[in-house]
Amino acid sequence: MFSSLSKTLLRRPLFLPTTLRLISTATPNRPSFAFSYLVNSCGLSPESALFVSNRVIFETSARPDAVVNIFKSHGFSQSQISGIIRKCPPLILARPERTLLPKLKYLRSVGFSGSDLAPMITAAPYLLTRSLEKRLIPTFGRLRDFLGCDKSAVTAIRRSPRILLHGFEATVDRVVKILRDNGVRESSIMWLVKCHFRTLMNWYDHLEKIVEKIKGMGFDDPSAAKFAVAMLAVLGMSESMWERKLDAYSRWGWSKDDAMSAFVKCPRCMTISEEKIMAVMGFFVNEMGFESSFLLQHPTLMSLSLEKRIRPRCLIFKHLSSHGLMKTKFGLTTLLTISDKDCLVKFVTPHIGVAPELLDMYREKKHMAMGAPVP
Repeated sequence: MFSSLSKTLLRRPLFLPTTLRLISTATPNRPSFAFSYLVNSCGLSPESALFVSNRVIFETSARPDAVVNIFKSHGFSQSQISGIIRKCPPLILARPERTLLPKLKYLRSVGFSGSDLAPMITAAPYLLTRSLEKRLIPTFGRLRDFLGCDKSAVTAIRRSPRILLHGFEATVDRVVKILRDNGVRESSIMWLVKCHFRTLMNWYDHLEKIVEKIKGMGFDDPSAAKFAVAMLAVLGMSESMWERKLDAYSRWGWSKDDAMSAFVKCPRCMTISEEKIMAVMGFFVNEMGFESSFLLQHPTLMSLSLEKRIRPRCLIFKHLSSHGLMKTKFGLTTLLTISDKDCLVKFVTPHIGVAPELLDMYREKKHMAMGAPVP
């Protein structure tokens, strides 16, 4: 018995190339044409081609070619097309003129550019299986009415295609009701839906608990604008990441209570990375000579760009201070938080007579931070 088994194993290789193994395990009634087409014309791997060809059957390239050409004409790359077919096999046999073109044209007409459309469809190709008249148009219309314009609706859907995939009532309506019932202000709800709806939906089953948790952290007024920012900070962070950020602040002398106090003043100070916490703290303490308590009093500064905002404007502060034109460091918070236009008007232009080099210095630092050549 052992002898005959040995002879069998010698005649039959234990390891076959991937493609041969896949073909050998394919169902007998699967047309080999579909498998070959998916590999050779659509760029699918043998594994993916087998998966798709076991779900759709075709013996000519007429319909698949038409589908592929429609996608290509709308700016989809080969890898995006193969991704769409792998995720949603029925689309390879869709009717281009009746199923695909009207939906792609509609999405273009409401403001989705080619650069928006291809990644969105690739991420959620089942959008193209939904009814244009019963799902896509009504959903987009309700979202546009809620957010106020086409552009905002496009932004929301681009960031969370499931709105269009599942419909307004099953997604936005449900989340908005929870937030409204808990007193979150309407403008904050609109911002959350427009920019962060995917996060909200991922935590939908726990939203009410999250709202209560944030109230317990010291945000006792859900109608305040910063309440929504605090929600995102908590939703987007694991417990371990939260602890690592508290530890980063502790290295500069902040206690946990200090960090929580700063968080309540400016929730964004806990949304930045550990690396940025260390870099901004290091700049103010080591380069500017401030105590870390200065940032505890003004935690908003932690969220500003170090290279594009803090560094160039602190150079102005130092220059003005050296000429006796900036009396206290507390004027720095205004200098750092106002717009570029106001910064020039209030802190640069009035002092050009005394410090004519100030304007060139500011412009040079700004251009360097933006990665642009100095004019």
